Amino acid sequence: MVDEQILNLRRQRETERRTGLLRPLDESRGGLRITVTSGKGGVGKSNFALNTAIAMAGFGKKVLLVDADTNLANLDLLLGIAPKYNLADVVTGNKTMKEIVFPGPGGIDILPGASGDIFMLGLDEQVENRLLDSFTELEEDHDVIIIDTGAGLSRQIISYAVSADDVVIVTSQEPTSRADAYAMIKIISQHRPTLPIHLLVNMVRSADQAMDVYDGLNLVVQTFLKFSVKYLGYIPFDPNVMASVATQKPLMIEHPRSSAAVAIRMTAHKLLRGINAPPSEEKESLLSRMFNARERDVGR
Repeated sequence: MVDEQILNLRRQRETERRTGLLRPLDESRGGLRITVTSGKGGVGKSNFALNTAIAMAGFGKKVLLVDADTNLANLDLLLGIAPKYNLADVVTGNKTMKEIVFPGPGGIDILPGASGDIFMLGLDEQVENRLLDSFTELEEDHDVIIIDTGAGLSRQIISYAVSADDVVIVTSQEPTSRADAYAMIKIISQHRPTLPIHLLVNMVRSADQAMDVYDGLNLVVQTFLKFSVKYLGYIPFDPNVMASVATQKPLMIEHPRSSAAVAIRMTAHKLLRGINAPPSEEKESLLSRMFNARERDVGR
């Protein structure tokens, strides 16, 4: 069971947002919490979370990226770094959350997860909730906190999801990935029915392919869960992504003009601005959408 105090806090913030009591991000309201998760591993979730954080920092936001995997953390591998301290040190009481945060690429802050620490396996519910609650103290120093969870379904991952302001579920064309994404959506919605859940389709060849994945999955959600998952967008298949992983350098920094980087920048813009365009609009070319967004910003 997720800590009731955390849920009450999120419900209050949700009510405040609907009634306009919360200041928009443009007025420097801190602490927007976004959980990025997936039902299945290997869909590019952590890479998306990392580059989305960098993209948001490029929009002028103070961003904290949390590697919330307490068993098999991998953001350090994507960046080619070896953090001196991580979540394991917080659990043992050697360090506080703020003490293990360190500066990352592109102006973001990173809170490293744990990997290979046997005592981190099967943390009890009280410890997990204490970790989750500790993220709140970091909100005062950041506009956005992006929580990159482990893959799969677990009590801990669901806790991270339902404590967020928004959840992004990353999936691909693979049938197993879509089935696992549906299972994740189902469990999250059972714990918190009003939570905005966004679907991000990764590694597709075209907007039409992405829409096929979204339409099929959303139809199942509508039929059996009686609501609609939001369409965040898609990231096209781009060889620059694998190249950046191989060199352990973020795509947004090494290949900022690549098709995948442009798409990630657009999804980051959507999450920050609360834009949820109708699915048909996603069939526009990425460059056209980028141009339109730039024109809107200039006109403000």
